[in-house]
Amino acid sequence: MDIFSCLTPDLLHQLHKGVFKYHLVKWCLTHAGAADIDQRFQCMPDHPSLRYLKKGISIITQWTGCEFKEMQRIFASLTDGAVHSEVTAVACAVIDFIYYTSYPSQSTESLHMLQDALDTFHQHKEIFRKGLGTPDGFNTELSECLHIDFAKEGYRASNKKNYIKKMVTYLTHCDAIHKFTAFLIWTHTIPYSQSNSNKADEPLHVQEPVEQVPATTVAAGAPTWSIAKRAPWPKTPVQTLIKNHGAMDFVPALQAYLNAHVPKGCVTASVYDFVDVYKQITIDLPLPQRHTDETQCDTIRATPGHPNPGWKTSEPDHFDCVLVHEDGLAEDVGIKGYPAARVRALFRLPSWFGCADTLAYIEWFTPVTPPVVPLRMSRVSYAMHQGHRQAAVIPISSIRCSCALTPIFSKPHQRDRG
Repeated sequence: MDIFSCLTPDLLHQLHKGVFKYHLVKWCLTHAGAADIDQRFQCMPDHPSLRYLKKGISIITQWTGCEFKEMQRIFASLTDGAVHSEVTAVACAVIDFIYYTSYPSQSTESLHMLQDALDTFHQHKEIFRKGLGTPDGFNTELSECLHIDFAKEGYRASNKKNYIKKMVTYLTHCDAIHKFTAFLIWTHTIPYSQSNSNKADEPLHVQEPVEQVPATTVAAGAPTWSIAKRAPWPKTPVQTLIKNHGAMDFVPALQAYLNAHVPKGCVTASVYDFVDVYKQITIDLPLPQRHTDETQCDTIRATPGHPNPGWKTSEPDHFDCVLVHEDGLAEDVGIKGYPAARVRALFRLPSWFGCADTLAYIEWFTPVTPPVVPLRMSRVSYAMHQGHRQAAVIPISSIRCSCALTPIFSKPHQRDRG
């Protein structure tokens, strides 16, 4: 028996906390300077799905697994120019390796990508993936929650005196309740939904059998959009929208949309119109792996900043970036066929326009460039036309999802890195 085959990898302590925090992050802070890395974190644009570290990371003393994961989402892009280009390549490989190992299932293609990332940073770990299954099952985050059930809950239930014996008694009672609950479920005395609780202070509610009615399902992969029933800013003058949201070409962009989608309409857009303006929309997106029907909520905001009275901090602008489904041949996974744009306003037109869709005023970015080495990220900039940002009005159904753009940081003077 090979004893080393029993030592499984641990994503939390070996990758998130070990390789990433104690090696990669610590080295970059020392080599590039904590002030430079902190400034780059502070310069990151706000995004609903990203954590904004407004004070940087050097002053944080207590880290959790969630904070490691939040840092990993943007850390590689922040190292570009702050450290040697080879270090940036290693940072990308390390974070790619962490993401690949977190997959709930592995395919031949994902293993090849994992091997490519592994060859860049480390070697000799293939046995952990092929011999013991996917590493997401070896994450101690799964077992650390048992510390609450098997230690903390029992200690809190005691009077804090001779607590070890009382903790064992508490766990014995919980185990007995769990077994009896399993028996009641087997005899159909209680529904399965009540089997998740095994605590002594939570009673079991015996119910009569009920007829199970199948729930209505939605087609897999079809995103759904949600918006407030009532507009936060109803009947907003177009002139006010142009000023507050920076929608400089709102009228010509709206007219172009009406000409294309409401050809029989007899109303012409003008600055004297009124529209109902919304703060945000939410999209339920299918998970990337699509092993289940679960979805993730994606929020897209379009709110101008405003000062708050008194001691409260002023609210900044929130004009999120999105990927727009413009090409009918766009791929299902990836960004091909989905140009980037910034949403400046979300609105609905009055009924006399003959258009019931919820619309978005956007500013286009240029087509993505091939990935830049060593960062392996594409670059975009605002698409310009006659000195103005190229804008358009689109239905919100054309929005695929939100996206986060990282600034291109200026490179400091070349350091002697030996």
